[in-house]
Amino acid sequence: MPPTNAESADGDDRSAARPDADPNDRGPDDCGTSPAVAVEGRDRIVVSASQIDGFPRATQTCTVECASGVRATDEWTGVPIDALAAATDFPGETTHLRVEADDFTAEVPIRSALDGILAFERRAGRDGDEEGLPRLIAEDVAGERLVKRVERIAAVALDAGEEPRVG
Repeated sequence: MPPTNAESADGDDRSAARPDADPNDRGPDDCGTSPAVAVEGRDRIVVSASQIDGFPRATQTCTVECASGVRATDEWTGVPIDALAAATDFPGETTHLRVEADDFTAEVPIRSALDGILAFERRAGRDGDEEGLPRLIAEDVAGERLVKRVERIAAVALDAGEEPRVG
């Protein structure tokens, strides 16, 4: 298992790799650049930029169109969502990922999300003081669902006909 603070759905601690990791700590990680993100399936892990060494890394070029209409194509690097899904054992009935920030939540179709990454880095030299990280990045997901400053990702099963949340 990757070196993270992990907890099963029933509350059992499954990793002593980072016992001091507090999933409620919204402060910066050891590098001072990226807060921790709780990822929840049947199990729960907490990851930050300083704790992703046990996970594969991926880089994606993605165009993000914000709700404001601003479009930006850039290169993002982070942990593939499918690796996080495997680490937390997303249930088979998962239809969406609920991606939450402090003041914003979006539910993203699981098939599209699994092709994405949880980005902890943006192309070197670009916006060195990037405040939008960590960020969900996935090419086939609408810009308003590419949540920035992600705090929590949870596997959810929406009922047929239930509208995915955004806002």
